Amino acid sequence: MLKQFVVALVLASSGTVFANNIEFQRFENQYNVGYGDMSGTLVDGYDHKSSFSAQTLSIEIERLFDDGIWIDGNYNMVTNYSQPNLEPLNGGNGSSNVCTGSNCANYGSQFGQYPFMFSLLLKGGYAFQIIPGKLQLTPYAMLGRSYNWATSTVNANGGDNLASDFFYTGGLGGKVSYKINNSILLYLDEIYAYNWDNSGAVKSIQTSPDLYGKTYAATNYTLTSTLGAKFKVYKDLELGANTFWNSYQPQSNISGLMYTPTDTYGVQVSIGLTY
Repeated sequence: MLKQFVVALVLASSGTVFANNIEFQRFENQYNVGYGDMSGTLVDGYDHKSSFSAQTLSIEIERLFDDGIWIDGNYNMVTNYSQPNLEPLNGGNGSSNVCTGSNCANYGSQFGQYPFMFSLLLKGGYAFQIIPGKLQLTPYAMLGRSYNWATSTVNANGGDNLASDFFYTGGLGGKVSYKINNSILLYLDEIYAYNWDNSGAVKSIQTSPDLYGKTYAATNYTLTSTLGAKFKVYKDLELGANTFWNSYQPQSNISGLMYTPTDTYGVQVSIGLTY
């Protein structure tokens, strides 16, 4: 009798877990295309500051399984970028390949100092039901790769093989989701990531003391906060909107003349389908 009761309790609990997941699967089993607009601050070693703006395009596929396992893949690319002309070392706004002293290798002047031009990030975690069917907590890990196409990196690599200028990215994060009703889901996402620079600038080229003053690596930590919402508007059609903030902490022995991003913020909207 006791054994039958325990089995029945386990089965009932399993059914409840799956039923609760269904409430969030309505929103999280989805794929979408997103458009983002962001602005940011650049600063050099002498605390001189500048700004930049960018527009992005993203493709995301998300899945929450019946057993609570959650995965997410996101490809993001910068489609438009603008910053003031900060001279050939830092690029921006049509700065030209003008020789500086004996150095004429300003290959990257058409770029800027925000490095993350393309990225592919994969997340995986487990969704816990804090309040069944209403509140969900999903801790997760992230792995990925982002291209580091900052002007200074392209210069340091001699303009050769941009595919070799990239970060390995890894991080730990958590997402809290709250289902208001069958049409609206709110979420808060926090992640702390490490971007390990593997560009040619640090793998094979020691940058010119005349140009940089020091060897260069763009390795950094990033703290990202995202507040967003998902809207089920008609059958499988889902719209999304979020606002985000990134804070960067460089870890490198970089030149005081070089600008690096410190903070970025922006908004993103998306349109997709649930499945």
